[in-house]
Amino acid sequence: MSNSSDQLEEIKLQISSDSRANKCFAYSTLLHFQEQSSDDPASIQALAGLSQSLLSLFVADISDDDEEIAAQALKCLGFMIYHPSLVAVIAVDDANLVIESLVRLVTTTKMKAVVHAIDNPIGSLSTTFEAIQALIKLAAHLSERMRDLSHIWAPPIYRRLLSFDKRERDMSERCLLKIKSIILPPPPVLSKALVKDMKQILLTKMKELLDQGMKVQTIHAWGWFIRLLGSYALKNRQLTNEMLKIPENTFSDLNPQVQIASQVAWEGLIDALIHPPIVACETNASKEENGVQQVQKSRENSGKVQANGLLNSIKLVMTPLIGIISSKCDISVHSSCLNTWCYLLHKLDTSVNDPSVIKVVLEPICKAVFLIGPDSKSVRLWNLCLDLLDDFILAKCKDVEYDTSYFASQHLSASKFLRKQYSVKWLPWDICQLDFHLKIIFILISQASIATVNCEYRSFRCDAALRLFVSVLKGVRLELEKPSTNYNDIMLCLSTVLRFIKKICEDVSSDGSDSNDLHHTCLQFIEAVTQELQPAILESPLYKVSLDLKYINNLQSINIIRHAKIKDICSIVHMNVVSQVVYLLVAYLCVVFQLTKKTPKTELILQGIHKYFNFLFSSYDPLETLLAMIRLLYNYVGPYCLNIWIAIAQGLKDYMDDVKERSLLRMESGSTGSLAICYLLLYPFSVCSCPQKNSTSLVSGFSQKPHVSPQGKLELEHVFEVWKSLYGSPKTSENVYCSAMNSFLEDLYSMLNGCLDEYASKLDCANDLDLSYKDLDLDLPSLFGNVVICFLEEICTSKVGSDESRHKHSGDCKISSGIYGRLRLAARYLKLLCTKLATDPPTGLVVTSRVFSALARVINCLHTKQDILLFVEIMSCPLLQWVSQIEIQDKTTKCQLQLLWAEILNCLRSSQPTIIFDSVLLKLQASLLEKTLKHPNPSISEPTITFWNSTYGEQTKLDYPQSLLHVLDKLSRNGKINLHKRSLPYLERCHSRLGVITAPQRYRVTATHSLNSKRVEFVEDMVNQLQHEEKLSSRLKRKRLELTEHQKEVRRAQQGRERDCSGHGPGIRTYTSVDFSQGNEDSQESQEIRNPESIMEMLKRAA
Repeated sequence: MSNSSDQLEEIKLQISSDSRANKCFAYSTLLHFQEQSSDDPASIQALAGLSQSLLSLFVADISDDDEEIAAQALKCLGFMIYHPSLVAVIAVDDANLVIESLVRLVTTTKMKAVVHAIDNPIGSLSTTFEAIQALIKLAAHLSERMRDLSHIWAPPIYRRLLSFDKRERDMSERCLLKIKSIILPPPPVLSKALVKDMKQILLTKMKELLDQGMKVQTIHAWGWFIRLLGSYALKNRQLTNEMLKIPENTFSDLNPQVQIASQVAWEGLIDALIHPPIVACETNASKEENGVQQVQKSRENSGKVQANGLLNSIKLVMTPLIGIISSKCDISVHSSCLNTWCYLLHKLDTSVNDPSVIKVVLEPICKAVFLIGPDSKSVRLWNLCLDLLDDFILAKCKDVEYDTSYFASQHLSASKFLRKQYSVKWLPWDICQLDFHLKIIFILISQASIATVNCEYRSFRCDAALRLFVSVLKGVRLELEKPSTNYNDIMLCLSTVLRFIKKICEDVSSDGSDSNDLHHTCLQFIEAVTQELQPAILESPLYKVSLDLKYINNLQSINIIRHAKIKDICSIVHMNVVSQVVYLLVAYLCVVFQLTKKTPKTELILQGIHKYFNFLFSSYDPLETLLAMIRLLYNYVGPYCLNIWIAIAQGLKDYMDDVKERSLLRMESGSTGSLAICYLLLYPFSVCSCPQKNSTSLVSGFSQKPHVSPQGKLELEHVFEVWKSLYGSPKTSENVYCSAMNSFLEDLYSMLNGCLDEYASKLDCANDLDLSYKDLDLDLPSLFGNVVICFLEEICTSKVGSDESRHKHSGDCKISSGIYGRLRLAARYLKLLCTKLATDPPTGLVVTSRVFSALARVINCLHTKQDILLFVEIMSCPLLQWVSQIEIQDKTTKCQLQLLWAEILNCLRSSQPTIIFDSVLLKLQASLLEKTLKHPNPSISEPTITFWNSTYGEQTKLDYPQSLLHVLDKLSRNGKINLHKRSLPYLERCHSRLGVITAPQRYRVTATHSLNSKRVEFVEDMVNQLQHEEKLSSRLKRKRLELTEHQKEVRRAQQGRERDCSGHGPGIRTYTSVDFSQGNEDSQESQEIRNPESIMEMLKRAA
């Protein structure tokens, strides 16, 4: 005890001295003595003995101007008044002195008392709590002063973070959170104090806590320590490296709570290390030269980021975050990781827009998130990254309206909360960052192509990719519209976008995935480009690119395009130089062909094609679009392609109906637009005429086959309905004159005839050598039949054969030419159909009967001699083939054929003006009459016999073709037909004059010099009897009619031909050489009478 008393006396003397150093040393020694005496009764007794004298010194020094002396004196006083053994021996007067001095101290120097109370050497939690509350109030009123003195009052608080007592730790942390704005960023004096404490006790104590398993508590304290270290973390690298060993230990822990606590604490390192340079940047609302200024400032910012070492600090911060987000952790750990990442983005301020920072911070996290999801747990993380990326991309379009309603349902409250809590200062991005955006989008698409991804999440990925891509295109459009953007930058933007489109299209094609979502997404991407970027850019001849799509490299077009009439319609060629919009169109069709080949009946896809092509025709050059589409369309001839054709045709029709003044047919005849539409109309026939191996026909079209597919018939009918609507659209369009329409129709008829010829040649190959054409079905005949019926119905509805119509259009259209083209096509079709049936006799097409019915209506509508004879001339050959078919299986077809033949016979007899049934017409009808007069079906033969008797049977002079002789001979001997009309009164006079009871032989058949006819001559005795009458008749003076100039010209021509025939009569004449203005008897009136026929003619006239 004596030693303690002596030591205290010595301390007392030093405190009483005026030397500051002695006082500081004495108080420090006394504090140490007091701490050691807590468990030593002798020391406490010694302190009690000197308490009165020591208290007077403490009371005097707590108000000392030297804060160190005052603080130490206050601590020593606090020990005396808080220790129960010491406070008991304090006299009343001394106690009053202490209270008065403390009141004075609190009113003048509040800080010292508070600090001493916080330090609380006797460990009273209530005292600590009250002191902390007082500290918080002081901080609220004296924030600047408190910040300056933080090195005094903050250490007692942050030291308690490592206390074993949870209550102390919680009180300290709550206090630090409330005064965080005062001590962060930390003043240098506080950082210095922390460095000293860290080296002396804190680092060692953290390691002790880790060893005892208190990882969460340790990493919490570490987070505060690293924050308070501030910029000194970079200056004291050795200390920082030692401190980083603490989170290194906790990040690798498998406990999610430890990992989450580590990431929360990691934000403290972000506060300590991330201090980006402040760079003033402008927005889109700036001046026009903003684009150039923004690029320059972005580069300046990048240089500053590199110069101040910020990028290295960012890499340090990102290392554990990338590892966590890429690992298989609990979803709560991933969420915490993204929260810390968002805090980093927030702290980076405008430096987050630097390309180097984006590559280090934004790219790896987004890539990792998109690679691991989405699923039911991680969808919120997806939305967070999508929202952040979309905000970044749309920062370039801040002044442009943007409709986000489509994607609003995908934004969850969690991601919105994070973005509000940690706002990110996105600036308009530079065009050099376009590759980054497209790279992230491609990651989304490539992940959607994984076979194991279910349909829901595949669709989610595709929608997310499309959402970001549309936002990117808006920024690209703004870049292209800037006057300051040069040609090279424009080409860079366009080529980057096209390269991306090419990559996703080719990757989807090569993956062999059965998913339609990917193909559909590709189509949506292409649609987005054509809709978001301006037509003036995409169809400009200044920005053409090479058509480098691999998919079209080995395509072979069918012959019809190779032999196109004009150079603008030719097969698409790999590496051709084309406009941007043509490149996109070709890529679109390539994907469409693959998609519809897998799922040809996807209505949603076909509706999208229809809508897309309607947009292209309306927004871009319709002719360029149509030509490019036709060039590629003819490279695909599968049955599934007809669905694509339907969608395209409907899009073109809608365009032509809506924009009539911009008709593709406005130009002169034979124009590129007219021919292009013809080729589009021809496409279904080209598809149907090609062998479709291993494919299902659109129609099982034979009427008597048991496996007729109703669905197939409906599909083929749909093709025809669309074809009919597109065919009729140019005719209703304005500024399409009749002459141009006639040219269009002539081109169309010519192409259709060519298609029939090609089909017929393939049938011949199938019959002879080439077995590859054996699978040709009846798609083409079925479709062609409907088209032929459509053409024939036009003749009836337009009344093109009427005199009224002919007069109305005589100034612009040649009516008979319209009939001729349609009828010629119908005749060619019937010939082909008959050839088809000849190879497969038991079968027939249902459409055949409808064609015959339509032809019957057409002939019934024709009234003029010219149109009727044109009809008979064109249709004679196919009708001959059909009536030669003895066995027609279909009853309806047989009935309609009979009806058609009956209508033809009736129209020939009722023509206006009347048709002269002479030798020329007979020769034209000879083959057909030969078959119909002797046809086994009475429904055909009997009307024909009646027709003969009322027409040719009424004639007095005919040259009978060789082919008819045996038929006429048989029917005449049976009394069914008449060969000549006789004048009975005259013949009776001849008989009575000669006294002939039995009728002599009147005529015989002899051959003429013509190989194609026979002459009917009277026998010799009858001629002798009539010679007298010949002389009488020659003296008759018959009044002649006056002839017109035209009639005289025709007569002179006929007489010249008669002289060419060496006196053997007219011989073989073309029907068109006959003068229809008068009868043949008048036209021959001036001929020299030198044969029995002439004699008979004169006798009939005399009678």
